[in-house]
Amino acid sequence: MRMLSAISVALSALLVGALPIAPAVAAQAREDSSKTLDALAACRDISADAARLACFDTTAGQIARARQAGDLLALDRGKVIERKRQQFGLADAGQSPLGGGEADRVTRVTEVQTTITTAKPASYARFALQLANGMVWETIEPLSLQPRPGTAITIRQVGFGGFKASITGERAILVKRRR
Repeated sequence: MRMLSAISVALSALLVGALPIAPAVAAQAREDSSKTLDALAACRDISADAARLACFDTTAGQIARARQAGDLLALDRGKVIERKRQQFGLADAGQSPLGGGEADRVTRVTEVQTTITTAKPASYARFALQLANGMVWETIEPLSLQPRPGTAITIRQVGFGGFKASITGERAILVKRRR
């Protein structure tokens, strides 16, 4: 997690090609982009094969050294979204691991859909819900019936940092993430 919070400016250049973003944001990303990545893109424009190969070799070496030194971080959007999905509902999940802005907006996770594997009674018609994705949530509001294993559940982020669960056959209720 610390690695994600220390993202370098070079990430903007990687995300420009990987994510659809507004023109103003794209212009800002180009200004912040890594010169090494710009040099790599410029290698494609060289017409002579030997010169183009030499350019690619030189630039690839610079990128490898920058990654090894920690000056350039490359993240896979799918892995970022999956990590955000795993941390959905936890206290520190609201932090912007990509530094905010468009990159965080397009990888934002606002709901999780899965099934209930176990529902253990807590107090006053409340339940601890173990989900198929490994998450454990607790109902804040009472339920009329204990949810059965295999029941579909959708948990959505609502205003003021809260979460509501829609369990098949029940009204939407407030929940909080335990782990």
